[in-house]
Amino acid sequence: MRQHNMDQMVISDPSTIFYLTGKFVASGARLFALCLDTQGACTFFINSLQTDYAPLAEGAEIVWYTDSDDSIQILAKKIRTGGTVGIDKNWPSSFLLRLMAAADAKYVLNSGIIDYIRMVKDDGEIQLMRETQAVNEKVISEMFQYVSPELTEQKHHRMLHEMYCAHGADGYNIIGVVAYGKSCGYAHHKPDGTTPVAGDCIMIDAGARLNGYRSDMTRTVFYKSVSDEMRNIYEVVKEAQLTAMDAIKPGMRFCDIDKIGRDIITKYGYGEYFTHRIGHNIGIDGHEFPDVGGANTMEVLPNMTFSVEPGIYIPNLGGVRIEDLVAVTENGYECLNKMSKDLRII
Repeated sequence: MRQHNMDQMVISDPSTIFYLTGKFVASGARLFALCLDTQGACTFFINSLQTDYAPLAEGAEIVWYTDSDDSIQILAKKIRTGGTVGIDKNWPSSFLLRLMAAADAKYVLNSGIIDYIRMVKDDGEIQLMRETQAVNEKVISEMFQYVSPELTEQKHHRMLHEMYCAHGADGYNIIGVVAYGKSCGYAHHKPDGTTPVAGDCIMIDAGARLNGYRSDMTRTVFYKSVSDEMRNIYEVVKEAQLTAMDAIKPGMRFCDIDKIGRDIITKYGYGEYFTHRIGHNIGIDGHEFPDVGGANTMEVLPNMTFSVEPGIYIPNLGGVRIEDLVAVTENGYECLNKMSKDLRII
């Protein structure tokens, strides 16, 4: 905070509070905040309904308030006049604007600190990600076993939550994609009443949360048969993904990883159908800073964890995405996924 000229920081993001305390909190749309001060103060502001969260504040002052109190006015009393206060990038404006009116200070984003600390994992975090990814692979493998002419995308998608819980996870990382046939021509298709027919591509993109950490993976298979065109598209995406992954090492720029995969897809004439960045960082949140895209010139560092997921999506035909997670090592990377990427017909 001193290096970034911040006198105080107000942290309300549940994932960051988990990172600092090991406990998730549910604010219930109320103020739940940790105020850090370079003078040494550490203060939690907690609604009296949430006494079960008191243990996470061990060693810190707790300021309790009720629903009859103005919580922002109480927080404002802790803000140093004329100081610089770091604020979470996703803190609701309904809180921030009131605090700005109540306390005379300079307000800046704290993401220059929080994001940069969280983007590099320690060995324990990476082990937790291996474990959640192992659960994810079990669930996605099982999901493909249920494909049938009677099962709609919607019904299939609804199975994800129960399957994750059955394997000990806390449920979704993200809402996920379950798409059949032409639906796969849209990268983030919302499951609907579509049922599979022979020759369809079947795309499942999903992830679990286990012990606070997230997983993510996409596999695309084919139902009963595959056309020559879709077989070719699959092999192009696979080549792009493997080639981009093999380039990963400390010092490589994120934009170069994106370009390597994108150039291969473009070489085969499908460049206009690769419509998103090649990946995203992941950890406590499913999408974390920084992105793995063409505009990001940041260099990769050891112990970063991110996805590599090129795709080709052709409207009214279908599409293919293949996604794995990697953890950067001192000399290259570790792929956290073990499931085969070879073309598969089910």
